[in-house]
Amino acid sequence: MEGNRMDPMILAIASALGTGMATGAGERAGTALATLIGRVRQRLTGAQQSTEETAAALHEEFVRDPAFAEEIRALWQQVNQGNSFTGTAKNVLQIQESNGPITLT
Repeated sequence: MEGNRMDPMILAIASALGTGMATGAGERAGTALATLIGRVRQRLTGAQQSTEETAAALHEEFVRDPAFAEEIRALWQQVNQGNSFTGTAKNVLQIQESNGPITLT
């Protein structure tokens, strides 16, 4: 954590856990995501109540165990491979697969 700013990756993982993306459909999205979520759940056995609490607990675990932090960062890169946007835009649409024409107005 830099100052009071939490690492965006940690916040995204905590948010995924908190919103349920990490269960069911989220885990079916890919092996790397399921592995990442499983490893985080193994480490965070306490009862975090909010995304912020989960993020803080994950940050503490990263500080305590740098090898775990590197493992999770590598898995996060696999999960987000091809799923990134750099730049400035009003709206961003990401499509993994399309079987027909797409019209945007």
